[in-house]
Amino acid sequence: MASNTDLDFLFNPQSVAIVGVSASQAWDNVAGTYLGALLRCDFKGPIYPINPKGGEIQGLRIYAGIKDVPDPLDYVICCIPARSVPQLVKDCAAKGVKAIQFFTSGFGETGTEEGRRLEAEICDLAHDGGIRLVGPNCMGIYCPRGGLSFTMDCSKESGPVAFICQSGGNAIYFTRHAAQRGVRFSKVVSYGNAADVTESDLLDYLAADPESGIIAVYIEGVRDGKRFGRALREAAKVKPVIVMKGGCTEAGARAAASHTGALAGSARIWGGLLRQAGVIPVATLEELADMFVTFLYLPVPQGRRLGSIHIGGGAAVVATDSWVSAGLVLPSLPQEMQDKLGSFLSTRAGVSLNNPVDLARQFYSPAVYSVVKALAEYSGIDIIVVHFPLGTTPVVSSFPKESAFPLLDNVTRVHRETRKPMVVVIDQLATAEAWETAFACQQKCHQAGIPVYFSMNSAARAISRFLCYHEHRGGWQADNGGPD
Repeated sequence: MASNTDLDFLFNPQSVAIVGVSASQAWDNVAGTYLGALLRCDFKGPIYPINPKGGEIQGLRIYAGIKDVPDPLDYVICCIPARSVPQLVKDCAAKGVKAIQFFTSGFGETGTEEGRRLEAEICDLAHDGGIRLVGPNCMGIYCPRGGLSFTMDCSKESGPVAFICQSGGNAIYFTRHAAQRGVRFSKVVSYGNAADVTESDLLDYLAADPESGIIAVYIEGVRDGKRFGRALREAAKVKPVIVMKGGCTEAGARAAASHTGALAGSARIWGGLLRQAGVIPVATLEELADMFVTFLYLPVPQGRRLGSIHIGGGAAVVATDSWVSAGLVLPSLPQEMQDKLGSFLSTRAGVSLNNPVDLARQFYSPAVYSVVKALAEYSGIDIIVVHFPLGTTPVVSSFPKESAFPLLDNVTRVHRETRKPMVVVIDQLATAEAWETAFACQQKCHQAGIPVYFSMNSAARAISRFLCYHEHRGGWQADNGGPD
């Protein structure tokens, strides 16, 4: 395995140049976006915009070329046409640049002989000049601690999650989506064609990176399947590794080939590779976010026995199907336990206390605290699930956060007092106000250390995969970079 320092310079450059910045199009071109992203991410070193026309942007002088930069230069972001790239690589080699990240496309992913020739040429030039290449055809690196970003809205706050993503668009979307789910990143790399730095290089690095406790991979295809398999296995020995494979169908494989020039392979072969490597497979980016939320916020339960609390019998039935289909268990509650729960209620009419527990309208009463706590203290339950359906209340069209917060306070209080593994499912978002309430409730839960999901199915899948991981691998340790 590569040592942890091999690629550190990619994530912690002391200076950056952005080639292709335009003084007349400050925010309307991609190079300008990279500049804005670095400034907003508080990159601490000097930033050098590059354009032959010169000028000034954001108070920074625009230099005519790489050779005109007066100081040492570590890292270059390339946003110029492909035909101009070979000369840029030569200039960077002469300057002593350590790494170039290419937003520029038009190389091997085109499938043309000219594109492949051009990609091989820049790789040869970079190798001869001692330069590492990220891409081409990629968004590059987001590393909050290093002050690097590829969008202007990425959080400045670091976290324990690392994400390797072959697609630039998916990297942008997922970084934003996961941030809204309470996930913070150590490092995100969109690596495109992987002409030089590959997914295997990055896996080796992140497996040893003390800032990265969980590793996720979005992969379309690889150049060296055997090495990738080894890198996956080695990384999965020390950290949770979650993989989403794109291009599993024949049509998807064709799309992958035209997107990054990747050789996708068959779904059967990939399925076998992922199973042998001991990683956690997911089918969508949303499932990937669910897994992050689970690893970050859910303590490892003692088993698969759920206690599920609802308002409404229909929701309880649907939820039960989801839990059981995912391999989880809803044990029936003994009569003495049902009687104890019933003692907290003003009436037992219309309620069901056998697990799933349907409190009907009394879900909205202070009694919910006592019910949840009694279930949490019951030794026959390993995980508590509290369902917040924001579109169910029959009197009003949506459930405002002013009403939801007192209910949530009861749940977070029980969690604080008992430390029983607990999850909240917020769904049935039928109005714009419900979405606002859901987001506010999610923030409140995350502050209390409770994971939130937005459907029963997504919660069931994530929790089941989480339990399978620990059943086969042992507990996840905070010293791997995760939260205590």
